[in-house]
Amino acid sequence: MEEKGLVVKVKEENLPATIEELKSFVIVTKRRIEAHKAQISAIKRLGLSKSVYERKLKETQYMSEMVLYAEAKMGKLLKKIPRSHPGPEKQKIGSTDGTYLVKTELQKTGIKKTDRMRAQTLADNEDTIEEVVEEEMSKGNLPTREKVFRRVRENKAKSVRNKMRKQAKDYRSEGKKPKVVCADFYGYCMKNVKPNSIDHIITDPPYPAEFLPLWDQLSEVAERVLKPGGFCITYCGVYYLSEVLDRMRSYLIYYWQIVIELSGASARVHPRNIYQGYRSVLVFSKKPMKKQQSMTLDFIKKCEREKDFHEWQQAQSGFEELLDKFTKPGQMILEPFGGAGTVPLACLEKDRKCLCIEIKEEDVEIIKGRINTAYKKLNKIK
Repeated sequence: MEEKGLVVKVKEENLPATIEELKSFVIVTKRRIEAHKAQISAIKRLGLSKSVYERKLKETQYMSEMVLYAEAKMGKLLKKIPRSHPGPEKQKIGSTDGTYLVKTELQKTGIKKTDRMRAQTLADNEDTIEEVVEEEMSKGNLPTREKVFRRVRENKAKSVRNKMRKQAKDYRSEGKKPKVVCADFYGYCMKNVKPNSIDHIITDPPYPAEFLPLWDQLSEVAERVLKPGGFCITYCGVYYLSEVLDRMRSYLIYYWQIVIELSGASARVHPRNIYQGYRSVLVFSKKPMKKQQSMTLDFIKKCEREKDFHEWQQAQSGFEELLDKFTKPGQMILEPFGGAGTVPLACLEKDRKCLCIEIKEEDVEIIKGRINTAYKKLNKIK
C-alpha cells in the first residue's frame, strides 16, 4: 500500500490473484469489517480516547477500500471468462426429471449473475472508487459498494442531463410536439388555460409533507380546466394518502386507484416499518362523472426503473399504459409537474397533445431536449 493524502491506495498486485482467492478474501474481510464496526460502536459508547477510536476507524476504512478493489479485480477476471458453452449443450447430471444445461465457465465460478454484474461495474469505474474512497475517508465514513454505485449513477445522470440540455437549443413547439412552459402551474393555469379546455390531466406531484398544499391547487385547477367528466390521474405517495384524498375531493370526485408493481427492491417506509411493493395512482373525475366506455384492469406490471433525468422520475411505460387506459389519440393532456418530461414524451409516443408545465428552468431545458430527441427519432422511423 502507498499513502495518498488520507487514502491508502490499494495496489492490485497486493490482492489475491485468483477468483476463488478473491471470493474468500472479500468474505473474510467483510466479516472483519462488521467486527470492527461493533468495536467502534463500543468505543464511542464507553467514551474511550479519541486516538483509539480514530485508529480503529482508519483500519476499518482501509479494509472497506480493499474490499472494493478486490471486487473490482474480480470483475476484471470475470470479464476474461467466456460466456458461452464450450461443449455439448446438454448433459444428464443426475436429476430425476430430465436434463439441464451444461454450466458455463462463468457459472462454474459459483458467483451469482447479479454479483458478477456488480463486480464488473466496479472494474469499469475504478476512478469512481478512488473518488468515493477519498471523499468518505475525509468525512470519517466507510466507503462502500453502494456509495460507489450511487456515484456512478449520479455521474451517468449528470452526463445525460447535460446532453439533453444541448439538444434543447433548437426546441420549437410545432407540429405534434408537446408545448413546454416554465412557470408555476397554478398561476399559469388559472390565468392562461381556458376553462373546460383540457381532456385529461396526468401527472406525478412531489410527495413530501411540505408539498401537500399543491394538491389543493391541483384539485382547483383540474375543476377549472378539465372538460366535464375529464380525469385527473395522479401518482401519489401512500404515506399521506388520506390527506391527498381529502384535498383532491374538494373539487373532484374520486374515481378509482391503479396499482403499479415496483421494479427491483421494495421502497422502505421507515416511519411505518413497511416495505412498499407498489406505486399508487389515483384517478379523479370532474363532475359530472362519466364511466369509461370499456373495461380496464386496475393493475400495471413492473416498469423498468428510470432515474437518469430526475430523482423522482417515473417510467415512461407506466404513463403510456395510463394513456391507453383512460385517454384517446388526439386528446389534450395537461402535465402540471413536468419533472423529467416523461408524460409529454409518452403523449408524443401515443399521439396525444400535451401542455407540460415545470417550475424549474434547468428541468425545462432537459424536457425540451428529450422531446427534441424523441421527435427526431419518431420522424425518422415514420
